Amino acid sequence: MTVWDLVAVVVTVCVIVTMTVLLLILIQLISVLKQLRLAADRLSEQALPAVDDLRETVDHADIELQRLQGVVTAAEEASKYIGSFGRRLLRTVSVPFIKLRAISAGTKSGFGRIKNGGRNSLR
Repeated sequence: MTVWDLVAVVVTVCVIVTMTVLLLILIQLISVLKQLRLAADRLSEQALPAVDDLRETVDHADIELQRLQGVVTAAEEASKYIGSFGRRLLRTVSVPFIKLRAISAGTKSGFGRIKNGGRNSLR
């Protein structure tokens, strides 16, 4: 056997060993990729329904917020109208009420004078 034959055998053995190692690494890589695909499938099976539920919850919350906005708007309008009504009522009733109090005080004073015989009562 010549040196070149020996080199050819050594190179062939090295190539076969290298190819075997690469083949084993490739088999491990394929196994890891299968596990990754299974994990991704499980994640999609569990995550997609959760996302759908979340979307439904957000839509429901949006509807409730719109309803609440309507209630708040109605309450603001009612508050405005009640405040306006109260001011109008105060303006309408306050002058006659003051006059009624004045008449009542005058009547009370007059009856007090009549009761005391016409003397000035200082109160």
